[in-house]
Amino acid sequence: MEVPMSKDYMYGYSGFEDETLAAGIGMDRGADLKESFALGPPGEDRGVPPRKRYTGLDEFQNASDRYYNAIVDLADKLLEIFALAMNLDKDWFKNKTDKHASALRALNYPALTEVPKPGTLRASEHTDYGTVTILLQENAPGGLQVLNKGGTWQDVQTPPGAFVVNIGDLFQRWTNDLWKSTMHRVVLPPEDLAAQARRQSIAFFQNINADAIVECIPTCLSKSCF
Repeated sequence: MEVPMSKDYMYGYSGFEDETLAAGIGMDRGADLKESFALGPPGEDRGVPPRKRYTGLDEFQNASDRYYNAIVDLADKLLEIFALAMNLDKDWFKNKTDKHASALRALNYPALTEVPKPGTLRASEHTDYGTVTILLQENAPGGLQVLNKGGTWQDVQTPPGAFVVNIGDLFQRWTNDLWKSTMHRVVLPPEDLAAQARRQSIAFFQNINADAIVECIPTCLSKSCF
């Protein structure tokens, strides 16, 4: 699909090895072994370019729109739960996300027919920068890992139809570092499975309103949000 990302339009297609996520945390790794297609928010009042429509892709666009809208509803529900957990009104986040600039990203990690360069990963180490990430993933070889408090990488397996939920950097800052943004990566499959180990996932990155003020949530001023 020839809809490339650009400095003026941060959505669309990002090609294989076009990105190195670990560069965002100052790590020197090879390019990530993935490709993606990103979808931005609808409308023209979000502080980002409006969503493009593409000729001849009605079925794809309609399915993407439905999924995007459903995941927005899920993210809103999660924030209601988070608010109640922090002794806030359940709608505390509502006026901070009602004109959000959230992104949906379909990710493809192709099967590997050549030996990767040393040090490369499917998606190198990074944290997400928004509030909440909601990931639908396959449990294929060469999958998601998170870094636990002890500094050990753990595989993340999900039951069919379940989502992985990550806290992002902004939410960690909002909660006075009491809720942690999770360092994660997508590793290579075992060498004997690499040629058959294509992996796909869909990630939704919730981002708050462009004019929302981020300061310590009142109930997180002390050592506990609870």
